[in-house]
Amino acid sequence: MPPQAAAVAKPVGTILAQSSDTFVAYRARRRLWEIAAPGIHWQAQFVRNKGYRLNRLRNPQTGTEWLAATSATPAFKIVIGDETITSLSDGWTLLNYAARIQPNQSVELEITLARGAFKTHLHHVTFPGTGFVEQWAVVENAGNATLPALAALDDIMLPLKPSAENLTLYWVQGLDPPGGNVGDPPRVANLKLRSLELTEGISHDLFSTRRSSEENIGWFALHAPNLREGIVGGIEWSGAWWLRASRANTVTSFQAIAEDFRRDLAPGESFETPHRFLGFFEGDLDSAANVTHAFVRQYLMRPQPANFPWAHFNTWFAYYVNLNEETLRREVDVAAELGLEAFCVDAGWYAGSPNDVDFSFGLGTWRENRDKFPSGLAAFADYVHGKGMKFGLWVEPERADLKYAGPGTEIPLEWFSPRTPFDAAPPPDLPQSSRIWLGNPAAVEWMKGWLTRIVQEYHVDWLKWDNNLWLSCDPPGETRDAEYAHVRGLYEVFDFLRAQFPALVIENCASGGHRMDFGLLRRTDVQWLADDTEPGFRVRHYMAGASFPFPPEYLNAWIVESWFEHLGEVSEPGILRAWLRSRMMGAFGISRSLLGLDAGQRAVIAEEIARCKNLRPILKNSQVYRLFPQTELLAPPLLQAPADPDAVEFYDPASRSGVVFLFQGAAAWDNRVVILKGLAPETVYQIESADRSISEQKTGEQLMTEGIGIGYDAGNPSAIISIKGM
Repeated sequence: MPPQAAAVAKPVGTILAQSSDTFVAYRARRRLWEIAAPGIHWQAQFVRNKGYRLNRLRNPQTGTEWLAATSATPAFKIVIGDETITSLSDGWTLLNYAARIQPNQSVELEITLARGAFKTHLHHVTFPGTGFVEQWAVVENAGNATLPALAALDDIMLPLKPSAENLTLYWVQGLDPPGGNVGDPPRVANLKLRSLELTEGISHDLFSTRRSSEENIGWFALHAPNLREGIVGGIEWSGAWWLRASRANTVTSFQAIAEDFRRDLAPGESFETPHRFLGFFEGDLDSAANVTHAFVRQYLMRPQPANFPWAHFNTWFAYYVNLNEETLRREVDVAAELGLEAFCVDAGWYAGSPNDVDFSFGLGTWRENRDKFPSGLAAFADYVHGKGMKFGLWVEPERADLKYAGPGTEIPLEWFSPRTPFDAAPPPDLPQSSRIWLGNPAAVEWMKGWLTRIVQEYHVDWLKWDNNLWLSCDPPGETRDAEYAHVRGLYEVFDFLRAQFPALVIENCASGGHRMDFGLLRRTDVQWLADDTEPGFRVRHYMAGASFPFPPEYLNAWIVESWFEHLGEVSEPGILRAWLRSRMMGAFGISRSLLGLDAGQRAVIAEEIARCKNLRPILKNSQVYRLFPQTELLAPPLLQAPADPDAVEFYDPASRSGVVFLFQGAAAWDNRVVILKGLAPETVYQIESADRSISEQKTGEQLMTEGIGIGYDAGNPSAIISIKGM
C-alpha cells in the first residue's frame, strides 16, 4: 500500500527545493544532501580526500535504517581504460549541485563531481506521497582528448543490513528464462515468481542480455521476513541490464551494473546509465507489487482515457496475413454488436505481403496493400469508426524486408545491423529481413516520418508496435555501445509520437512480452503479455507473475481458438465464461473469427464483455492480492490444467469496492474457503457472486479470517464475486 501520511524528517540544512511533502536539503558545512518524503529518507555526503558516499537509507514508516554501518562502500564505480574508479577514489572534487521541481511535482537533485578530464552527474528524483527515489548517472568528458574505453558505470552500490536476518530476493522470470536443472520435470518458467534467500556467501545475478525481459523482468524485491518490510525496485530500460545481490560478512550488497558496452568518449560527449527506481514496502510480496503499481500509475504511466483499456478485436490469430476487406467488414459488424470498442488490423496489411506466407514479406514498405483493401485502409478505418469503435494498426518499425532496401529505396543498407547477412540468399519462399539500427539519426527521422504518415492517412487510434528480431548492432566480434544508442533512438521515436499524437494509444509487443519494462511503460499504454495466449490457465499463470511488476490494466491477453479451447464447439455457457474471464483481469481482447459463433455463444460473449467494461474502474485503481500461490504448470507438450485453483482479489480502498476472480483447478473439492486480504476490518461488505449463488454481508475482519465458502461445479469453473462496502 502507499505510505500513509507521516511527519517528514526535519531538514538537516537549507531546503533547496520542496514539493508538497517532499524536499531536498543541503548542509553546507558538512557537504551533506538529504532527500525526504513520507516513505523514504536518504542522505549522501561528500568529504574532501575521502570522496562521495551514501550515509542513510531509512524507512520513516517503520523507523528501520536499511544502510549497513560502514563507510567503506562506494556509491558508484567507473571503469575507463585500465583504471577502475569509485566514488571513494582519490582526486574527486565537488563541482556543483542543483535541485529543481519537475513538471510532475517530483523533486530532482543533481550532484556533479569532477576528477581529471571527466565529470560525473548523479541524479536523484523523489516523488511526493511515495517511498521511491529514481536515480541515474551521467559521465561526461570535459577534457580536450578522447577518453578511451569506458567499459562500466555501476551507479547503485548499496550495503544493506536492516537487521541480522538474511534478506530474501524475489524476481519474475522473463519469456526465455535460463533452463532448469538436468532431470527436473519440464515446467513453465515464463513469468514465474522466483525467490532466493541470500545466506552468507551467496551471490545471485538478475539480468537480461538482449531485449529487456527475455531472461528476467527488470523488477525485484529484497524482503526482510521478520521485519515484514523490504526494498522494491525497477529498471526503466528496454535493452540489456544487470543487477547483483550478494551477502558477505553479514551485509547484503546490492548493485546495479552497466558493463555490457564499450564507449570512447570524445570531448564534450557523455554516457548515461539506465534510470532505476527504489522504494520501501511493508508486508509481503503483494505489498511490494501494490506500492510499485501505485508509484507507476501516478508517475510513470501517462493518463489514459476513462474507458481504457478498450475491449478489442485483433485479426492476428483469426486470419494471420490472409486479410480480406469484405470479410473484415463483416467481423467489424459483429464486433460492434458484441460491445467491443476497438478493431485492430495486425500484420499483413502492407504492400508486399501476400496471403499464406510469412508476415515478414513487405516489412518496410508501410503502405496499404490494395489487393487486400481495395477501398483503401483509410476507408476501412472510417467503417470501423462508423460502428463506434477505435481503429488499430500493427507495425514492426525496427525491421525491414531487404527486398525493399538498398539503392533506389527509402532504406539505405547502412542503416541495418552490421551483422546482417547481405550476401546470404534466403531459403525459397522465405523473406530476408534485418534489424534497423536507431543509433543512426537518419533512420530515426525516416521512422518518425512514415509513422506520422500512416497515423494521419489511415486514421489510426491504436498503434501496435512489435519487435520480433534481435540482431546485435555491434560490429561482429566487438562490444560497443550500439545497443545503448538503439534504445535511445527508440525512445526518441516514441517521445515524438507522444508529442505529435497525444490521443494515440500505443501497444508494446516484442514476440509477446520479450521487451516489457518500465522504460516502455512510460511511453506505451498497454503491453501484449505473451504469444502463448491459450489456454486460460496459462494466461492466468502469466498474469499472476507479470502483475507483480506491472499494473494489471497494462497487460493485454486475448481469447483465441485453440486445441484446448474450441470456441466454435463449446456449448456450456459456464465453460465459455471461464475462458473469457481468464483474459479479463487486465486488457481484454478477442482474436478469433466471430462470424461462425451461434446466437447463444454471442450472447455469453456480449454479457462478459459488458461485465469486463463494468469492472475496469476497479481494476485500474485496485490493489492486487493473490489469494492462492501462483500455479505450477508442466511445460508443453505435457501442458495440462493445474490441480489447484487460482484466485485473485482486486480491491480499491478509496471506493471500498473490489472483485474476486476464482478459477477451479482440475481437482474437485466439496467446499473451498477463500480468505480475502487488504479490507477495512470494521467495514461491513456486501458479497455477491455474478450468478447470485453467493449473497451475504460480512465485516472485513470476518472476510480476512473466516473467508468465503466456494463449492465445486464442473460446469461453472469460474466465479466472479463483487465486494462493496456498506
